[in-house]
Amino acid sequence: MKLLTVFTGGTISCSEADGVLAPDSQNGSYLLGLARQAGVRDDFETVQPFSVLSENMTPAHLRALRACIAERLGEGYDGVLVTHGTDTLAYTAAYLDFVLGAQDMPVVLVSANYPLRDSRSNGLQNFVAAVEFLRTGKRGVFVAYHNTGDSRTTIHRGREVLPQAPYEDSVFSLFMQPCGWIENGVWTENPCHTERAWEDLSACELNGRVLFLRPYVGMVYPALPDVKAVLLEGWHSGTLPTATEELRAFCRAAKEKGVGVYLTGSRDGFAYESKQLFEALGIRTMQPMPPSAAYVYLMLNA
Repeated sequence: MKLLTVFTGGTISCSEADGVLAPDSQNGSYLLGLARQAGVRDDFETVQPFSVLSENMTPAHLRALRACIAERLGEGYDGVLVTHGTDTLAYTAAYLDFVLGAQDMPVVLVSANYPLRDSRSNGLQNFVAAVEFLRTGKRGVFVAYHNTGDSRTTIHRGREVLPQAPYEDSVFSLFMQPCGWIENGVWTENPCHTERAWEDLSACELNGRVLFLRPYVGMVYPALPDVKAVLLEGWHSGTLPTATEELRAFCRAAKEKGVGVYLTGSRDGFAYESKQLFEALGIRTMQPMPPSAAYVYLMLNA
């Protein structure tokens, strides 16, 4: 296969100097060398639009990454590999899936829990599995990631990747249902995974300013800044503290400014009384998706 490999930074690109990890542009060739040693014989062409730790990703980086891939769509590649850090992996994966997922050329994001020269790193394993998955020819944007303790490398749909939990380096999908797995070079599709239909967002630009708020007990709501939309992440049951005057006042202020208020994390079932006030407060519930994907979706649509 002829594969485009896009290096962007992250732990998979890091080297250690004086106890500090930082992106090292030489690690791209090091990764490909390791892949060759592992028996991968595909034709790799490389590009590096930027090199950052993923916690420093910005909308400008996302737009640059999209442009880097989009301008090469017609150059005969069988697929694209994107190396990326794990901190903001869910955001970049969702963004690329929304804007590139309808293209014929599949894209797989690859990360690592430790730098490549660390014996604990899953970076090479993720990369090799991503190449094997690209042989299936499945269209869309995906993430290949091997969780510690699992015998398989899991393949996730980009827009379904959940943000990683604090202190964890595992990657999971919405409802814990990934697309499938690569084990010993063999692809197995997950029969319980449901492919959800999405509108084509390839014409959308990442321009909307969105305020993203997570709930906590005794929540203090900020003064509403200059934004196009507000995203509220619900509790795990899809609820919000609708009994508090703070939330009600915040929603009134948003309505007065013409700012849409959206809720992620809510789905059918468990009709708690707190949900009955959503409509009166002007809170619009979004279809099931990870909060990171909901945020990116609003940035594209607000």
